[in-house]
Amino acid sequence: MTYRTVKQFADAATPEELFTGQWQNRPSVLDDYKPYLDDRWSKGCTNAWKMWEEIVPLDYKGSYQRIRAYLHDKRTHRSW
Repeated sequence: MTYRTVKQFADAATPEELFTGQWQNRPSVLDDYKPYLDDRWSKGCTNAWKMWEEIVPLDYKGSYQRIRAYLHDKRTHRSW
C-alpha cells in the first residue's frame, strides 16, 4: 500500500469516511420509484418481479435486477 492509502485509513474516524469517489451519492434510475416500492413493501408485496411489472408502465427504464437488489437489501435489514 502507498503512504497515502495508509494515511487515509489511519485518518478515518469511521468506515463511512473511506467511501469517497465518483460512485457515492450518485442518483439512481430507481430513486423516483423507491417511495412506491417502499409503500408496496409495507403493504406486504415482496415479489420483485411483480413490482417491476407494476412500475414499467410508470416509465421505469431500469432493470429487474436493480429492483431485486433494492428489495434484497430491505430483506436483509429487516427489524424483528
